[in-house]
Amino acid sequence: MTLKPVWLLLIAAIITPPTLARDILLDDPLDDEYDAPEKSDWLEGEVQVPGRIDRDDLEEFEVAANETRFRYFVERNSIQHDRDGAVRFTLVIRSNSGAANSSYEGFRCRERLYKVYAYGGDERLTPVPGTDWEPIPKDESIDYRATLYDDLLCNLQLGEPNPVEKVIEAMRNNRKVGRD
Repeated sequence: MTLKPVWLLLIAAIITPPTLARDILLDDPLDDEYDAPEKSDWLEGEVQVPGRIDRDDLEEFEVAANETRFRYFVERNSIQHDRDGAVRFTLVIRSNSGAANSSYEGFRCRERLYKVYAYGGDERLTPVPGTDWEPIPKDESIDYRATLYDDLLCNLQLGEPNPVEKVIEAMRNNRKVGRD
């Protein structure tokens, strides 16, 4: 009986395409590239952590989640575009009770990475040596870094920091950089 080999070939032809499609969907090289950028020969420049926070120079920005328990601020004069291509800034997060946590951080816009250089309270920052560059979360609804990265500090198309004046103007007007 020669029908048995024909049936086996027909079954194999029906089963194989979905299996191949599943493998292709599960092995998307673009996701791998985005989540884990290739190592580069990028060299970090020297970073000077500011000692004090100028509370009169804070500009508030809104996190996409409309978080009501905290208010988020960036010290305007702390936003620096450095020679190594990173943008660095002082961040202050204040609770409704008035308690404040602050940090001095850097973003590498091209790689979607951040690094914390110092932590502090309402007035001072204390350097934290030996920290590493970490991925910036992608969900703006739960993370202020995603809001800063996606909407304010970084030009996602160019992989470069946005101009400081545009960042401050966008914060002031509760907009994203580049959007009217």
